Amino acid sequence: MARRGPGLSGTRPSDLARGVTAEFLTIRPSPVRWPLAAGGALSMGIPLAGFTLLGREDLGLMTSIGGFLALYLGGRSRRDRARALPLLGIGLVAASGLGAAAAPARASSAGALFVVTTVAALAVYGFSVGPPGAMFFVLACGVGVHLAAPVALGGVGRAAWLVPVMTGLGCVIAYAIVLAPLLLPRVWHQDRAAHEERRPWSFGYHPADGVVVVRVVAGTALGLLVAMPLSLSHIYWVLLTVVAILQGGVGRRITAVRGLQRVVGTIVGLAVFSVILRVDPHGLWLAVVVAALQFGTELVITRNYGLALVLVTPLALTISSQGTASREGLALERLGDTLLGAACAAAVLAGGWLARRRR
Repeated sequence: MARRGPGLSGTRPSDLARGVTAEFLTIRPSPVRWPLAAGGALSMGIPLAGFTLLGREDLGLMTSIGGFLALYLGGRSRRDRARALPLLGIGLVAASGLGAAAAPARASSAGALFVVTTVAALAVYGFSVGPPGAMFFVLACGVGVHLAAPVALGGVGRAAWLVPVMTGLGCVIAYAIVLAPLLLPRVWHQDRAAHEERRPWSFGYHPADGVVVVRVVAGTALGLLVAMPLSLSHIYWVLLTVVAILQGGVGRRITAVRGLQRVVGTIVGLAVFSVILRVDPHGLWLAVVVAALQFGTELVITRNYGLALVLVTPLALTISSQGTASREGLALERLGDTLLGAACAAAVLAGGWLARRRR
């Protein structure tokens, strides 16, 4: 899962800067992704539209957390996904439930985030789950903390049990959407052929994957140590940035590119979110916006990560800002958390480089 990239040894800073800039702007070729993108969009749009028609848009947004399940194992046959996705769904429900249960205190919520990030990183790399990796488990836990935390701590004050229940419902809907195409005879036969050529499941760590896991755990610990004294309202935004940057690969150059794309993509994405706030879509229009953002994200994420951040940033903010009294300040808060997370990721990389230099 981890990607190797050229190191920094013997590379002049000017050459490295040019290489990072060139890769930052590159639009890479990509396999066909619209089926996966459509599944992700429907997994979010359908429950949000359904609950909106019932007059409970808030529950629809909560359910959409489980919709991220549809994005996992896109390179596997649907039969393979039918067996493995329930386990990942249980993980998403457990992450959101642990976050909600730990929400009453900052210390316990930080502990929950650390546990979820660590376990998710160990599991997705050990089983070679592939993208999007540990990201959405951290997001599920963080949103669970935000929704169930007392208003005095910047939360929404929802009942803790409601968060994992709605996340689980979202996972069930996503699972049904992933498997629904098997009802078509052509898809059934194509999937059977792909399933016969499947890679067997196994657990183990490639040395490069072990390095990434250690970096993610160290970055998470550092992010929490730095963010906790600042009493940030959304600490998990810091951790999402740390995880997104460090799980991109082993090579320092590719990690630097990922960090730059994360920061720049987030800044542009915050501008998009500001436009969405001004338009203020409600009802079925909100479902259309969420589905469109998810569809676009999955179409471009393998071509250019920064471009995907332009879309996923307003998507994540739309979901996580539910119940927030004032959403206008969220853009600046998200920017600050992103910069802090990027700095923590850079510190982990620098620390690893210095440790190797001393050997």
